[in-house]
Amino acid sequence: MRRTKAFTLIELLVVIAIIAILMAVLVPALKIAREQARGVSCLSNQRSLAQAYVMYADENGGSMVGGWARHDTVNRVPPWVMPPLDYSGSSIVRMASGNVTLEQRYNGLREGALYPYLKDVDVYHCPGDNRRTQGTSLGNTPAYLIFRSYSLPDYLRATEASDPKKLFTFKDPANKMLFVEEIYDGSAGNFNHAGWSYIPFDNTMWDPLGIFHSDACTFSFMDGHAERKKWADKRTITYCVSRTEAQRLGFGKGQKFNPPNEDLVWLDQHYPGKTTLATGG
Repeated sequence: MRRTKAFTLIELLVVIAIIAILMAVLVPALKIAREQARGVSCLSNQRSLAQAYVMYADENGGSMVGGWARHDTVNRVPPWVMPPLDYSGSSIVRMASGNVTLEQRYNGLREGALYPYLKDVDVYHCPGDNRRTQGTSLGNTPAYLIFRSYSLPDYLRATEASDPKKLFTFKDPANKMLFVEEIYDGSAGNFNHAGWSYIPFDNTMWDPLGIFHSDACTFSFMDGHAERKKWADKRTITYCVSRTEAQRLGFGKGQKFNPPNEDLVWLDQHYPGKTTLATGG
């Protein structure tokens, strides 16, 4: 009588155990590799945005582009991006509130003053930013499916009489930030209309940053380079992930950190001005 060859129960259990061990080893490694790839892509985006900003200034007598997202040119300064918009013939249809499509978000980016230097909407999005598919803490309808991951600091608004107007008047450009990763939640409309608000030398935070890279953020600078900053104080991460939780723990919006937060020293050193806006506001 011919015997059929088969695995014994013990052999099957051994194989399953080996597979489980391999998965336990490989899955974290794959996760790390994926995160590293996202970080590299984000740094590339940041460099591209910074270089576009500098090229715009080069071609416009050193003038800075408008740092807030607006539909209109203000005092002859065009915005770097526009809010979501649609087209009706030759007219622009403004869609600054309510549900919008991804294409309408793209349209606003394409109409911004920096797009001719970039020509790719994906440069405006960090691959680690999941708001485009999951929404924000306020909802997941199309109004909250935020695409743009980057903003300029408020100080670089560049449209009002008191604002800095010329990029090349800033000293130490390698240490003055341009674009930051932001985590706007849609509370004031379907896009972030202003810049990243921060009060330097005050030991407080206002707008959270986008923690898209394992407790780190990327920044670009006025000389065109980009860096990844790993945060040292866990309170920074808590604040950026949940301002509600931060407030519960005693360091909410506009509330001073006690003891002082060493991460804010780095932000102070790299913020482009000594106040939130050139007017001191």
